[in-house]
Amino acid sequence: MSKINSLEKSGQIAVAHSDYVFRADGLTATPRKAMSAKRRQAIFTEHCTGHNVAPCCLCGRPIHRHDDQWTIEHIRALGLLGRDINTNCAPAHEACRREKDKADLARIAKAKRMAMAGAKKEKPARGFQAPAGVKYDWRQRRYVRVATP
Repeated sequence: MSKINSLEKSGQIAVAHSDYVFRADGLTATPRKAMSAKRRQAIFTEHCTGHNVAPCCLCGRPIHRHDDQWTIEHIRALGLLGRDINTNCAPAHEACRREKDKADLARIAKAKRMAMAGAKKEKPARGFQAPAGVKYDWRQRRYVRVATP
């Protein structure tokens, strides 16, 4: 088992490679389904324009199913709350995918920073709790007992 796999299972990866799920404190990425060979081939077939040829979703150049190195890429990254469904997936060249992953990691980090900055910070609790039956009188500038009926 590689070091990345062991870290991934223990939940220590904060920003991840496209093969791993992104975990953020403020944002929760879409859970990733297993990409079976059958699902991978079905997605490629959905995008075929000719016999075993489909366009790369990133650069537009043709991908030959048996001759080129290709992978399935999520069009909207799971870390950016994209859905893990076949309509959000398309074939891409391996080199194109690596370039997109670099850009996605930067956008994911920015989204995480914005979510953390936009999160409402809770006000700290007051250090002093007024005792029961006492009220602060602003005119006298002190606490006074409240008459109970």
